[in-house]
This record gives sequence, structure tokens and C-alpha cells, in this order.
Amino acid sequence: MLVEQQTPIARFIQEHADRSCYSYEEIALLCGFKTSDMIYMFMRGERKVPLDKVAPLAEALGCDSAQLFVLALKSWFSTELFNQVEECFGAMHENKAERGWILALREIFGGEVPELTVKMRSRLRILARISG
Repeated sequence: MLVEQQTPIARFIQEHADRSCYSYEEIALLCGFKTSDMIYMFMRGERKVPLDKVAPLAEALGCDSAQLFVLALKSWFSTELFNQVEECFGAMHENKAERGWILALREIFGGEVPELTVKMRSRLRILARISG
């Protein structure tokens, strides 16, 4: 399947599986599947990731579990329902400005925001002073 035709979650899983230190078979076993067939089906968009498998899959792929969970929810539910859920639960954790920062950081770092080190924090403070 062409990458352009993949769903966002399928593309995300494939990108992380390809970068993983584990084989597809090992990823499947870490998620509780007997063979890698399910992983391939997720990457082709033929099967939806069961919500109870998101956490073990994220751990096996070495990716952000919240980001994978959001993609999984979007694959299971309509856009309207997902937006309602996000509005309810997202409001508890962050405001619109914070969400914008998180999305921008993911874009800058290619999907994965690295750990905030002392050096990075210092650079951000310098940038904030320059732009302020």
C-alpha cells in the first residue's frame, strides 16, 4: 500500500515499527498477538487497533502512548464524537495555547517531542526573551 493511502494511525504505526529496535514479530508478541499478522493489518488499515492494545503497542514501538491513543480513538469514532470527547477531556489537561505549543513541538521534532533537558529549557528561555 502506498504511504499516501494509509490512514494516519497506519502511517504512524509503520513509521515507528520501521524505526523500532524490535522486529514486527517481536512487536506483535509484546502486544499479546501470536503472529505479526495483526501488526501488518494495522499498517495496511485493515484492522483497527483495539483500545486495550494501545499502551502495549506504544511501548513496543517506543512512541508516545497518548499520541497513539488519540489516533486510535480517531479511527474508531466519528470526527464529531471524537471532537466532543477531546473537548471534554482535553480541557481538563491543557488550554488551547498549550495544545498549540505541543502540536508545534511535534511538528518541529518529526512527531516525537524529546525529553526537556536543562540545556533545552535554557534555550527556550533565551528564545522567549528574544521574541518577547
